[in-house]
Amino acid sequence: MKNSVVLPSYTGDESLNSYTDELSNLARSVHETHLLGPWLIARVAESEGAEVTWFSRAMFLASLNGVQVFFWDVRSNEAAVGAKIATHKLFTHRFLDRGNVSKPRYKVVHSAQGAANFATKLAKPVVVKPIKGTRGRGVSLGLSDKSEIVDAYHKAKSSIGVLVEEQVSGIEYRFFVLGGQVLSVLGKKSAHVVGDGTLSVSELVDEKNELRALNPRLMTSLIPKDEWVEQNLAKQSLTWESIPVEGVEVVLRHEANISLGADSFDATDSVPEIAKQAAIEAVAAIPGLDWAGVDVMVDTSDKSAPAAYIIEVNTGPGIGGHHFPMRGAPRDLATPIWRRAYEKQKALAGTFSIAPIQASLPKPCQRLVSIEGKVQGVGYRKWLRREAAALNIQGWVRNRADGSVQAVLKGDLAKVERMLGKLHFGPKAASVAKVSVTSHSRALSYSGFRILKTR
Repeated sequence: MKNSVVLPSYTGDESLNSYTDELSNLARSVHETHLLGPWLIARVAESEGAEVTWFSRAMFLASLNGVQVFFWDVRSNEAAVGAKIATHKLFTHRFLDRGNVSKPRYKVVHSAQGAANFATKLAKPVVVKPIKGTRGRGVSLGLSDKSEIVDAYHKAKSSIGVLVEEQVSGIEYRFFVLGGQVLSVLGKKSAHVVGDGTLSVSELVDEKNELRALNPRLMTSLIPKDEWVEQNLAKQSLTWESIPVEGVEVVLRHEANISLGADSFDATDSVPEIAKQAAIEAVAAIPGLDWAGVDVMVDTSDKSAPAAYIIEVNTGPGIGGHHFPMRGAPRDLATPIWRRAYEKQKALAGTFSIAPIQASLPKPCQRLVSIEGKVQGVGYRKWLRREAAALNIQGWVRNRADGSVQAVLKGDLAKVERMLGKLHFGPKAASVAKVSVTSHSRALSYSGFRILKTR
């Protein structure tokens, strides 16, 4: 297969990345119609000749050379058993035990007193979790006080019990493992700003949020200006109007949670090998998994003997953070995920006779369009590109020397017809007088949607 370019451009130094390239512009427009991770994978599949049919924001079918590959988020055909295990934390622990994988000590309890007793036995802080669940819901960290443990137990309580784990020290990273290799490691640092001696804390937050708004992964996760930040500022004898000294780091929140403003950074080349090996062993220990995101706590307090503990195995990790880190090199995960899934399904299709799914495949359509009126100098081309990307339509748009705008639209007939209806309106500053449509059979030499030079 040819090499697919699915990485954005980035600064390449220690400063925060600013994503202003064409791929990033497209990626920022997909949130309402697709999840970022599956959109990136589908984009690769299309660039390598596959026909893509979307069933939901997260689920699509890619068909290439008679082979059909389903994706639900970043999970593909074979991952159902592993995904079921990974969402059940007790089952995950048991399979990690079988694989002799390093992880925190744990116990399933059925009473608040049982949770408190296990914490006393460990003689260290604990984490209390629901046995089933995702996205950190119902999880309480670093608990030592009995009343806190009791409250956390009731927060996580279910008919099958509650999981209590020892709190291990270190820094948590998200490892992405595929085919027995670590392809990318993403680090997170809690929300903060660094003083420049001129701007106030409020202005520094605004400045950082402007950069986050350009990041396709972080654009929906700006640093909140809320009471929790105000409380943390007060502990540092600061307010929103304070002007930090140049180089001084101001902590805004303590949770390394991207949705609450944490920075993301590429750490692939800096984490110790023992942590990479632990992540690989964790994925290998779960039946049916070939790739997954693994949360690993890495303790490097003893440089001569670093330690790693598996915190969670996630079969639906957001790969957008690896493609668009706030600092450091972007890592392409979409291409290896698509190629791995395709090759595995091709091998399976060669062994078994499986009837292809035909009923839901889209009816292809390609149209050449001319738009006349007040359509140049008003942002019409950029608007059209955003709308086309949101509908998963390929093609191009350009200004014409006669003042009109010309475009080619290729995709599912229903979606192209929907796009044709939108062309009569355009952005607010435009005034469309006429839209002319003809068929167009010339093949496109690229995927996606581009703005071409005036002709």
